[in-house]
This record gives sequence, C-alpha cells and structure tokens, in this order.
Amino acid sequence: METTTIRLAIRDLPEHFDQTRIPETLDVLVRVLTEETGVQVDAFADSQTIIITVPTSRLLAAATALRDMRFF
Repeated sequence: METTTIRLAIRDLPEHFDQTRIPETLDVLVRVLTEETGVQVDAFADSQTIIITVPTSRLLAAATALRDMRFF
C-alpha cells in the first residue's frame, strides 16, 4: 500500500489546539483521521513537526478532515 506523509508545523496549529499538549493533539488527529478515512492512520511528532502517514488512496478524505479541523 502506498502512503503519503503529511507534515504540519506545530507553531502553526489552529488556536483550538494547545501547542504544549502535543500528545493530546496527536490522539485527536489519529482518532478523527482514522474515522474519516476508514483506515488506521499513524501520527507522531518531533520538536517542530507533526507527521501523519495516510494511505494515498485515502488522502482526499484526510485532507478534508484536516480542513474541517481548520489545519488549513
């Protein structure tokens, strides 16, 4: 299965996500994206970036969910 990596800058998180509580943000992202795409989505973070791995065939659903959560 081909995957696509989505990278989000932690400094650019929407206001309703607390930059100091990244584990909670990751939990929300994984839950919502898994529900919206219908497949297990993985997400982790380093000190500056949230990295999300999505099956390429479900990229549109993931992008729509991220837009709805105001990530872009």
